[in-house]
Amino acid sequence: MSKSALNRLGKKHFRMTNVPLVSFLVYPVAKNWIAGQSISEAIKYSKLANARGFSVILNYLGEEVDTAKEVQEALTEYEHLLDLLQPNRIVGCISAKLTQLGLRMDKDYCTKNLVEMVSHASRLGRFVWIDMESSKFADDTIRIYEKAFSRSKNIGICIQSYLRRSEHDIEKLLRIDGKIRLVKGAYNEPTTIAYKSRKEIDKNYAKLMVRLFKDSKSLFSVATHDDRLVYEAVRLSKEHAKNFEFAFLKGIRDNLKLRLLNKGYRVTEYVPYGQNWLPYSVRRLREKPSNFLLLGRSLLGK
Repeated sequence: MSKSALNRLGKKHFRMTNVPLVSFLVYPVAKNWIAGQSISEAIKYSKLANARGFSVILNYLGEEVDTAKEVQEALTEYEHLLDLLQPNRIVGCISAKLTQLGLRMDKDYCTKNLVEMVSHASRLGRFVWIDMESSKFADDTIRIYEKAFSRSKNIGICIQSYLRRSEHDIEKLLRIDGKIRLVKGAYNEPTTIAYKSRKEIDKNYAKLMVRLFKDSKSLFSVATHDDRLVYEAVRLSKEHAKNFEFAFLKGIRDNLKLRLLNKGYRVTEYVPYGQNWLPYSVRRLREKPSNFLLLGRSLLGK
């Protein structure tokens, strides 16, 4: 299956008649990166991750919803998930996309839903991350984060190093002591707004990471699987005493996670779950050539 075919699979207009076949082919590989399709599977995996020493960031998969019914279902799911963390002794938090909470429909409606979710998390002593989506939502996502953060400090936001705008965004967020999870980014963006080569993306990531280590007064998260960037973060942490953690996707760089944990660093796993797993999995496949090898082995039964 080619990258161009996978790009088409990830688009919203993909013909639903093909989805059962795609699910059959891709789901065995997707299980490397998702906990499963149900909340019980997410909790079960979180317990295993905690037992290994990792905290978790749980994400209920879904994006760009455009009905009030879907928004309410997502909000209810997240609040139920938050309710399950304490009785199951889960060390971790949640992460949501604003398009799950109504951003495509109305910004005020989305803000109201996010504030409700963050308030629910606050009552339970839990943290909430906002995932950054494609660049068309970036401005609204940052504005809504700022509004929610002004009410409650237990919320952070994801910033993507492949976007050319991210240095400006981090400058703005540092002025309010915002909490930042720095990632590379996985959406297909034009060159006018995004760096496309790995060298450019990594260079910008390193630049933004240095800024966080020097100037952040709040929690931040170094979310990369790149050895060079991880070890640069280790070096920076010895020069700057900061409240930070390493974050990795479920199923990726497990040995590196353990090495960092054994050196005393905080390590968390991003653990998605849910029935809307296909767009997320397509992005994972598209990110790295070796992920296509995983898919090929799965199709061959190896």
